[in-house]
Amino acid sequence: MDHSLLIDALTTGDWTEMGSIPRASNDTRLLVIEHTGRAFKAVYKPISGERPLHDFPPASLALREVAAYRLSSTLGLDVVPPTVLRDDLPAGRGSLQAYVESSEDEEAVTLSAVTTIPPDHVPIFALRTEDGRDLVLSHSVSEGLRAVAFFDLLANNADRKAGHVITGSCLPSIASSDIGIFGIDNGLTFHTEEKLRTVLWGFSRASFHADEIDALESVAAMDEPLRSALADCLSEAELEALSDRAAALLAGEFFPEAPEDRTVIPWPPI
Repeated sequence: MDHSLLIDALTTGDWTEMGSIPRASNDTRLLVIEHTGRAFKAVYKPISGERPLHDFPPASLALREVAAYRLSSTLGLDVVPPTVLRDDLPAGRGSLQAYVESSEDEEAVTLSAVTTIPPDHVPIFALRTEDGRDLVLSHSVSEGLRAVAFFDLLANNADRKAGHVITGSCLPSIASSDIGIFGIDNGLTFHTEEKLRTVLWGFSRASFHADEIDALESVAAMDEPLRSALADCLSEAELEALSDRAAALLAGEFFPEAPEDRTVIPWPPI
């Protein structure tokens, strides 16, 4: 998928701040970017607005958002919306990511009654709402969602909630050819310790495809183009951990099962 126009717009376009995005954990704002006579919506996360976390280095989440896009793009997965670092935004340096407009296609991750789980979905867990309803979270087993789950394995995503998976387009006018499944909010990634928390465990035990094996081999080798793409966003230890994860996944030959010795679902999961 060619996102060169969006990358140019995010990198050099004129911006107008539209306001804060509600319910975000950190300072998150909606901008409109104008470039070559076109307007694009974008999500801005300033480094200055990041809340300190006990298990991630300070002032690093925006960098991880950018690293996530670069890894996804370099491997040809195209599951992370185009994301750049900019210094000339209203609250200073931060990540700027193309906004994903939701399409009318069926959601890849759903919350439904047991009797209405979509036929092509695999159930992940059940829950009871405050008003006493019993619901099931399930997700599709489509290739598009599988690419997100595969990316999360490599990136060691600690926060893949259902709401962080969007079916839609990064372009202002949604055309069917532009619609994909995207994973957003990728700041809690690339930790050196095992942190994977996701609602996409339905691919467990699936053998890796040939293209996934190629991607794992590329990351395990950590050749110079990939290292250069990530080096200004991640530490040397994080790059080594990324390479080691890829090698371990290669040795395992399939999507791993959820471990039983730690929390594997993010909270809240939706």
